[in-house]
Amino acid sequence: MRIGPFALAFAAAQLVALSALADKVAVLPFNSGTGATPAQIDDAKNATRAAVMLRAHTLPSDSEMTTAMMAVADGVPDTSVEYRAAGRASSSQWTLVGHIDPHGATYKLEVDVCRVETGRVESLAREIDPAQAPMQISEMLALLLRPEGIGNSEIPWEKGSVKLPEKPPEKPPEKPPEKPLPPPKPEPPPIPAVRHVYAEDHPIAAGLGFGLFGAAVRPDNAVGSSLSGEGFVSGEYALLAVPGLALRADLGFPIFGPQSIWLDAGARYAIPIAPTLRIFAGPEIDLGAFFPLGGDKQPRFLLRGQVFGAIGLGDRIQLEAAFDVPTNLGGTGALVLMGGTLRASFRF
Repeated sequence: MRIGPFALAFAAAQLVALSALADKVAVLPFNSGTGATPAQIDDAKNATRAAVMLRAHTLPSDSEMTTAMMAVADGVPDTSVEYRAAGRASSSQWTLVGHIDPHGATYKLEVDVCRVETGRVESLAREIDPAQAPMQISEMLALLLRPEGIGNSEIPWEKGSVKLPEKPPEKPPEKPPEKPLPPPKPEPPPIPAVRHVYAEDHPIAAGLGFGLFGAAVRPDNAVGSSLSGEGFVSGEYALLAVPGLALRADLGFPIFGPQSIWLDAGARYAIPIAPTLRIFAGPEIDLGAFFPLGGDKQPRFLLRGQVFGAIGLGDRIQLEAAFDVPTNLGGTGALVLMGGTLRASFRF
């Protein structure tokens, strides 16, 4: 049978269309929490790679995958930031990880897919028959690897379309069985909450603050009230390679009470308290200099310890409150202050 020019042109157009729609998908290491063997984990990962190809997408080269894993700080990709770092390092539009739980002849596969451009992470899970793994996983990727994500799409295999290994025939009952009740209608899978990291995508911050302090220890010759109000201009740079660690600097200026200028710099470590709500807390240590403007005007060494709490209003605005203990050494005697500081910052 001869193939005419029109058929050849149509086939070529179809190949071009598939190529234009193809994205690069980086399949990252799989894991298991219930005793799967390394061979089972590798089989599931290889079936997933084959499913990516069935969806007309492409895979990164071996060298690109090596670069992708080097971009993951702790070597175990499990956060949106690490997924995006691996995707960018391998020039991929999507990254994918899997978790398997063996169930005898089948296994449950949970797939997390991250869209590198936005950082959105979505998950799907289903029971997989190893003999049909590439096709069944391809059905999962058809919902995950698209710009609009899962949304309100129906999950086909939750309607009973999954083909699992057939059980041996049972002996027919002597009496006809009662008609079973219809199964309950499956609920759509919940949209997974995004776990944010401190300073996500915006490492630089600038802000203003106000502190209220009183002297816990002061020189013997000090007189008058020690209550003072101090204004602050702050700057910060977060190290994205070590989530939570940030370098900071402050300039303090007097508002009321005993007059002084503060200059300090140091670091903080933000511990995620409620990462889905962008709530963090942790310690901060700063070193610098304290310049009194009245009475004893001798400069002092400044050691400033803080315990702070921060909440992000979106990914740009950050509000903070801190228990603040500045210790000033030198001059005619040590000056230890205790108080609280409120700050507001904008992230870049």
